[in-house]
Amino acid sequence: MSLTTLLFNNYAYAGDWSIGGGMVAEQLAYRDYDAQFMPIPIVTYQGERFFISGQGAGIHMFNTDTHSVDFTVSYSSLSFKPSDSDDLAMKKLDKRRATAMAGVEYQYHAGWGTVSGEVATDILGYSNGVVIDVGYQYSFQFGKWQWVPSAGIKWQSRSFNDYYFGINQQEAQRSNLHEYQAKSDISSYLSLSSYYAINDNWQLFLSGHYEQMSDAVKDSPMTERAYSLSVATGFLYKF
Repeated sequence: MSLTTLLFNNYAYAGDWSIGGGMVAEQLAYRDYDAQFMPIPIVTYQGERFFISGQGAGIHMFNTDTHSVDFTVSYSSLSFKPSDSDDLAMKKLDKRRATAMAGVEYQYHAGWGTVSGEVATDILGYSNGVVIDVGYQYSFQFGKWQWVPSAGIKWQSRSFNDYYFGINQQEAQRSNLHEYQAKSDISSYLSLSSYYAINDNWQLFLSGHYEQMSDAVKDSPMTERAYSLSVATGFLYKF
């Protein structure tokens, strides 16, 4: 899941609309790569059949208080712009584009938290990759504060990893970096989201997301760190 999808995955309640905005700061694993700052428009809604959560949306195919099965579409911000790297060799590589992912998600809700599993694929055809995400999150309240810690693991297919972290023969010749074909592998992540209710309508949020990269990513000549880190903050207005 993307950071914003995790942030607002269980935020909207039945019949509620919320709008807002914020900023995401993201430090990716790429070599000598500038931190990315992106404004984010936010819409959340939870209907009987249709829902919107941050920068994702979906349809409830099956939905009860305990179980849900959803068809989802979400924005995946992972991308690489050669001009954003300070490394001369990295500047000679091809661009990797952000994409949209579509898939099916199952959630089991209980008093001790929510367990989820999702299978999604790149529907814009940039990587033609598949991502499987299994996670757990728990929400608890302290006065006007709501806190939602979560953790999970992700399996990313060979084509997904190779598009974002592989180096083909032409790139290797231009950059003098080693040719590299990334394989499928598993990464893990931790997130913590917090919401502060100013009143019945206005709410502030702050969220952090840490991902420990897989060996397939860490071994790439494109990367210099074993993790990626993102932070989002902003506001919401609930109707």
